[in-house]
Amino acid sequence: MSKINENRMCQNCKGNFVIELDDFSFYEKIKVPPPSFCPECRMIRRMSFRNERALYKIKCNLCQKNVISMYSEGKPYVIYCNECYSSDNWDALSYGVEYNLSKSFFEQYKELMAIVPRRSLYQDFAVHSEYTNQLVYVNNSYLCFGGRNYEDCVYCAQNFDLKDCVDVDFSNKCEYCYDSIHIKRSSQLFFSSYSEDCVNGWFLYGCRNCIDCIGCTNLRNKSHCILNQQYTKEEYLKIKESFNLETIEGINTFSKKFYEHSIQFPRKYAWVRNIDNSTGDDLEQVNNCHRCFSVSDSEDCRYSFFIPYGQTKNTYDVDHVGVGTMDTYELHSGFGDNRVLFGNRVYFSHDVFYSDDCYNCDNLIGCISLRKKSYCIFNKQYTKEEYQTLAPKIIEQMKNVEYLDNDKIYKFGEFFPQSMSPFAYNETVAQEYFPITEEQTIKFGYSWRVPEKKSYSITMKPENIPNINEVSDKITEEIIGCIDEGHCNHLCATAFKIIPQELLFYKRFNLPIPNKCSNCRHFERLEKINPPKLWHRKCMNDGCQNEFETSYAKDRPEIIYCEKCYQQEVL
Repeated sequence: MSKINENRMCQNCKGNFVIELDDFSFYEKIKVPPPSFCPECRMIRRMSFRNERALYKIKCNLCQKNVISMYSEGKPYVIYCNECYSSDNWDALSYGVEYNLSKSFFEQYKELMAIVPRRSLYQDFAVHSEYTNQLVYVNNSYLCFGGRNYEDCVYCAQNFDLKDCVDVDFSNKCEYCYDSIHIKRSSQLFFSSYSEDCVNGWFLYGCRNCIDCIGCTNLRNKSHCILNQQYTKEEYLKIKESFNLETIEGINTFSKKFYEHSIQFPRKYAWVRNIDNSTGDDLEQVNNCHRCFSVSDSEDCRYSFFIPYGQTKNTYDVDHVGVGTMDTYELHSGFGDNRVLFGNRVYFSHDVFYSDDCYNCDNLIGCISLRKKSYCIFNKQYTKEEYQTLAPKIIEQMKNVEYLDNDKIYKFGEFFPQSMSPFAYNETVAQEYFPITEEQTIKFGYSWRVPEKKSYSITMKPENIPNINEVSDKITEEIIGCIDEGHCNHLCATAFKIIPQELLFYKRFNLPIPNKCSNCRHFERLEKINPPKLWHRKCMNDGCQNEFETSYAKDRPEIIYCEKCYQQEVL
């Protein structure tokens, strides 16, 4: 084990990164070599295996019925609908193969990926929610992705305990909210972000416990405020009416006014609460967590993203993970794991290596789609003694037999090679949090999916959408053109429809019919949050010498304060 921090060069981006002394201790504990990719490239590589929003219509390879799938037609995989996948009509162990110690592990694993059935969508306990993916416990919802416990929601992503919401991301315990991101325990909150315990608010940022406020920043325990100015209830209602927030024009006009007003107020260096010896953003109740983002109730974690329901300990390089995960490394998506290394969607399992979509398993290497299995290698069942004899040989072989992938060397200790992702880069969440161009994806060894040319017969242009007080139920029959027309990097659908459930929501809260497709609206919300990166900066409050790690880049226009100065400002 190294006794000092070491500088390394990432073999992917060629940038320098530091492996710290504590990192070496962790790698030694779980018996893996140090990584050859930098933390950011490792995170992107894992994210490139997660497709949430790109959905297609294909046939189930077992029952032959038409289904919604995250895999497009022509992918080299066997795709089953979720009903067939969960049935007893097939056995994942029947695809087991003998491991060949003379061939590369990743070469053999790629061959296994092509024959073991995969499920069309990652959804569990979904009722009347066919167009959803990467979530659990969802009822009567449409185009929702990631998270759990949705009811009557439309176009939402990465939420927990949401009810009757439209266009809401990264939020918890909210109802009747619209076009908002990072909000908690709120109701009837529209066009808002980073606000909590608020009711009936429009365009709020960094507010707490506010009722009937519009265009406010950093307020606490207020009501009937507009652009941070106090009004009587009667004055408030009269001014609100003058904004014409029931129209697209009124929303766009006030949105610009709100930004110009809000940018004058200081931001806290990071949205953190009750943290100790930790760095990152969107952290709550964490201890000794470094370079972590959207993490709660965890300790001794590093280089990770989205651990919302935590109790996660001593875990590095994971995303979409939680619920008691421990001693785990390089895992995308998993709950309740212990010693799961280099995995993709592994749940409630322990001592699992290089496996995909496995549940309630232990002692696996290179397995796919197994349930309640032990001592398996490449989907082949072994006795405990046979497994314990062969497993060390495979790990040793992986250390010695290199796999070359786009000029990058893969051995034991690296996540799956980039080219083995079932998805193109721009189909995955990697493009959402680390957007790059088609040319850049090729440079870094990822694939890019050229969007199919749409041939929608648009029946309503976006500029012709009627005001909400004039719209009829027949608008649900229209095919509306997206105002972006695909001239963006947002997976633009170019056209969209208003579903009845959505229309009822707009009418109930007197909200304008949107003129952009749901993908474009989602990507625009993501632009309101900071990337999962850190920069070293100083507090911008005059006279303060505090320094910190922040996800606000140095060229950003916001005024950034340390915790102490920010609290003095808002209280």
